[in-house]
Formats: sequence, C-alpha cells, structure tokens
Amino acid sequence: MILKNKVPEGPLADKWTKYKSSIPLVSPANKRRLEVLVIGTGLAGGSAAPSLAEMG
Repeated sequence: MILKNKVPEGPLADKWTKYKSSIPLVSPANKRRLEVLVIGTGLAGGSAAPSLAEMG
C-alpha cells in the first residue's frame, strides 16, 4: 500500500492557503457521502465529535 499525503508544494507558510483554495466545496446534498474522523484528546477532540454529530 502506498500512502500519499497530498501535501502541496512550496513553503510551509503557504501550504494551508494553497490547500484551502484547491479543495472542492461540499454542498449540503453531498455531505452524507463523506466520513469525518476526529482524532484528538482533551477538550478539542471531546467537543468536536458531538458538535459535528449535532450538525448531521
């Protein structure tokens, strides 16, 4: 199995901006097709999962 990280090229400071501009938007009609995996501990991970579940 080959793992592809899909990290954009260029300096570290610009990678997040490049990534956000290249990903497609998710319409409400298509959001059921996606799965979200929340990885985290403490308050961040503990509050993200119920918040996302409440959104549907």
